[in-house]
Amino acid sequence: MFSFGEILVIIVSFFGLYMSIFFFMTLFENMHKLGNPSLKRYFSVGIVVPAYNEETTIGKTIESLLKLDYPKDKLKIVVIDDGSTDKTYAVAKKYAKEKNVFVYTKKNGGKGSALNFALKILDTDLVGALDADSFVDKHALKRMIGYFENENVMAVTPSMKIYAPNNFLRNIQRIEYLFGILLRKTFAFMGAIHVTPGPFTIFRKFFFDKYGGYEEHNLTEDIEIALRIQSHNYIIENSLDAFVYTVGPKKFMPLYKQRVRWYRGFMDNVFRYKHLFGIKHGNLGAFMLPSAFISVFLIMLSTIYFLVVLVDNMITWFFNLKAINFDIFSLRFNLDLFYFDIGPLAMLAIIGLVFGITTILLAKYLAKEKANLKYSYIIYLCIYSFLFAYWWLMSVVYKCTNKKVIWGKTSL
Repeated sequence: MFSFGEILVIIVSFFGLYMSIFFFMTLFENMHKLGNPSLKRYFSVGIVVPAYNEETTIGKTIESLLKLDYPKDKLKIVVIDDGSTDKTYAVAKKYAKEKNVFVYTKKNGGKGSALNFALKILDTDLVGALDADSFVDKHALKRMIGYFENENVMAVTPSMKIYAPNNFLRNIQRIEYLFGILLRKTFAFMGAIHVTPGPFTIFRKFFFDKYGGYEEHNLTEDIEIALRIQSHNYIIENSLDAFVYTVGPKKFMPLYKQRVRWYRGFMDNVFRYKHLFGIKHGNLGAFMLPSAFISVFLIMLSTIYFLVVLVDNMITWFFNLKAINFDIFSLRFNLDLFYFDIGPLAMLAIIGLVFGITTILLAKYLAKEKANLKYSYIIYLCIYSFLFAYWWLMSVVYKCTNKKVIWGKTSL
């Protein structure tokens, strides 16, 4: 008879392996489509940089856009200072001497407000945004443009990486983002992309003209736009080698605020677009959205169960040690170095670990990541599930109590 813990391990392992095998099969079936479509013409493109108190990073952001390998007469860079209280506007204004850089300032209204301000100004074929703490690879735009030859494509997402992962939390985020590169391309093959990341997703401006701009008070406007595109049965593509580098939160509280905002925003928008669930909307509604909630539930449940068992064992150990007056030297350890008890559950864990290592190696290859990820992956493996479960648990609490989510801010 299996215990609750053993049943939970079996369910989590089966679900995880099933999802991993499904993603691998989808990816390998479409290996011939990993490259980008050929560039047949240069669309006119407007890139918006919404900024609020970003004086330390906005210069580097604008410079990365100026280095884009794209015809200058086809590219407009629009910087919107959203009522900053620091020198953001002054720093950005220095770049207005460039013919294709335009800098505006307005009363503070939030990121969505700044983006909508720019949409009213721009008359380009395509539009995108780049957060003022993100930097784009010079080849990224060229690699994305070919997808828009298909008139049903309304957005193309980039591949995001963490900029300068120089501490414990940023190294965890580096692995997370590498997994994201792999998953987003797989979602594209499935027609199931449900997030158009703020940093450098490129949109067909027609979509905003016809269906309206950004929702200004939405916690995750990038999710809302993606689900809105999906609800109108348009296509969202992904360019695997269009790299964008974003500054990940360096400290725990900014990271915590960021993730609670992301997950709370995900719940709000998915519940709002609940009509997307079901076979009518293909893999997105029949598979991906339900799987997202199932995986979150299983990770939260298994993490909480593990912590409860751990605390219970620690209490038992404490009282056992207390019974012998904490004389640990009196304990006898029976250690047989040549005996390993590998049962079905242990085998599932080993298989899961092999799949995890294979996935990160594949993600590293596809993302053209040259750094040694061994230690980052070990840290990720030991810590991430606990952080993920905690962030989601707090997001659910915020949702149920209707508590206001505070926006976090990253820093170099």
